[in-house]
Amino acid sequence: MAVVRKRIPLVTRADPAYAASLSQHDTRPSDMAVPPLYTTLAIDTEVPRDAPPSGPQRSSANPVPANDTSIQVDVRVTALARQEMALLGCGIAPAQVIRASMRRVVKHWQLTPDYVAPALDRRASDRAWTARTSVAVPAAIFDRIQAEQDPLGVCGRWSLVRGQLEPLIWEEIDALLATFESEADEG
Repeated sequence: MAVVRKRIPLVTRADPAYAASLSQHDTRPSDMAVPPLYTTLAIDTEVPRDAPPSGPQRSSANPVPANDTSIQVDVRVTALARQEMALLGCGIAPAQVIRASMRRVVKHWQLTPDYVAPALDRRASDRAWTARTSVAVPAAIFDRIQAEQDPLGVCGRWSLVRGQLEPLIWEEIDALLATFESEADEG
């Protein structure tokens, strides 16, 4: 049996009956009123020379470089093969434990300018456990690592920073598993 599709009418001119049925009044609450498109502001363009600068100030003790741009790096992490049995026995979905560990580490992790080769440890075989996110890393530091390790630009961004981040996530997985085990012993 063939499926018959409903024809959508083509509107070629304004429909006065439809236009009349629309409300002519603004139905939004007064606190959501639309601001005028053009407003006139009185701006005092003259600033006294001895006046302190306005706006947020940066501390001179911790100078920030002028080029503080960042690069997004896609992160894909899974547990180690040695953690597989503990993850299956902890009572929480392994993917959630890995994701929680990754989130805890990423919050406080900072990229260092030293390249660290990825660990050769065997990863868990279940790819459904792979947790993904993206992290922002300082462009200057990343460019320095890339210039030293990948001058042709053929390696993925993750391959250049994973040696610094993966071991920290694995340590956090171990810490979470130890916490679950100690709570199970107490309860």
